[in-house]
Amino acid sequence: MRRRSQGRTNMVAAPTSSGLVIVSGAIATHPIGGGGNTWAFLQYVLGFRNLGFDVLYVEELPPTGCFDAHWQPAPLEVSYNARYLLRVARDFGFAERVALWSATDPHVGIGLSIDAVVSLARSAVAVVNLSGRLHQPDVLGAVPKRIYIDLDPAFTQIWQEVYGANMNLAGHDVHFTVGLCAGTDRWNAPTCGIDWKPTCPPVVLSEWTVSDTPGDRYTTVADWRGYSPVEWQGRWYGQKSEEFLRILPLPTRVGVPLELCLAIHPDEPDLPRLLAAGWHVVDPKIHAATPEAYRHYVGGSRGEFTVVKNGYRVGHTGWFSDRTACYLAAGRPAVVQETGFSEVLPTGLGLLSFSTEEEAAAALAALEAAYERHATAARELAVEWFDSGRVLQRILERSGL
Repeated sequence: MRRRSQGRTNMVAAPTSSGLVIVSGAIATHPIGGGGNTWAFLQYVLGFRNLGFDVLYVEELPPTGCFDAHWQPAPLEVSYNARYLLRVARDFGFAERVALWSATDPHVGIGLSIDAVVSLARSAVAVVNLSGRLHQPDVLGAVPKRIYIDLDPAFTQIWQEVYGANMNLAGHDVHFTVGLCAGTDRWNAPTCGIDWKPTCPPVVLSEWTVSDTPGDRYTTVADWRGYSPVEWQGRWYGQKSEEFLRILPLPTRVGVPLELCLAIHPDEPDLPRLLAAGWHVVDPKIHAATPEAYRHYVGGSRGEFTVVKNGYRVGHTGWFSDRTACYLAAGRPAVVQETGFSEVLPTGLGLLSFSTEEEAAAALAALEAAYERHATAARELAVEWFDSGRVLQRILERSGL
């Protein structure tokens, strides 16, 4: 029999602001080396709070995803997942506004009880369901405005339409995606019959101050093989590994070090090829262990150099990373493989795009030729396009709030 939580509370505190927003994400889902993943969801929690909302963070976790610090199965209540989420909530000031429960039994969990969350939901302005992580019908049904934000464009839609996966698209009033080409004829992925609205990923600028001492190397944080490729209309949509291998010799063509903070299996046959080609590879379990470690790693870089998931490129989704937005906010210029985002965002100063190895080398050379100018422009671009206040306010307005 699964043990039920002993530390939960049913007490419902009254909202402390003019409105309550419920944010659901996947902070506890990736606690080991997941500092960057944490920020993808944390920006929404802190961003809505900065707009004056009372914010409640909720997350569902399947029992199979609960483990201890050594990746061994553990009950949710004593899992490393739970410990990590509670630490993040304490560090960022929402420890009294967090709930984590089992996806198979919402009465098993930590933080606020499911009954308390349902009670609070009745007075909420909206639920912001990041990647559709929240399925609990009693919570979703109690909120007047249900906002879905897709963080994995092309894959989300193909999983739903081609593979029959339930991406939890139904039951929401409005659907956003970080694929900036959504709604255009360049979008090369299914829509599932949904009017997808593009949005930039938000960044809480006050959390990403500009350091006076950039590092000596261009970096990124990545997963070599996140999940299996998918197919739609005869095309395959793959992972970052494919795109990095397309530019494998790049470190020998540029005058600055290139480093990957990379989640990659030690037995991965591509790892020796990366190292032999001159790529520096470091461990995200060290450099992205926590939100603070990740922030330190980004700020200590000279800038970002990265490819994208093959599926984002093939799908011409216009996908733009919350990670790259953090680099820009920290005053670190970025060179990013093209997905179509340059059709929406200004590029050429602070943010440069590329499609080929030759273009990537030229972009890095251009940054180095006028580094200070590009670094200043990077922060300015973050202020103009990714400031959480602007991004989240626009989401609310386009949701009819």
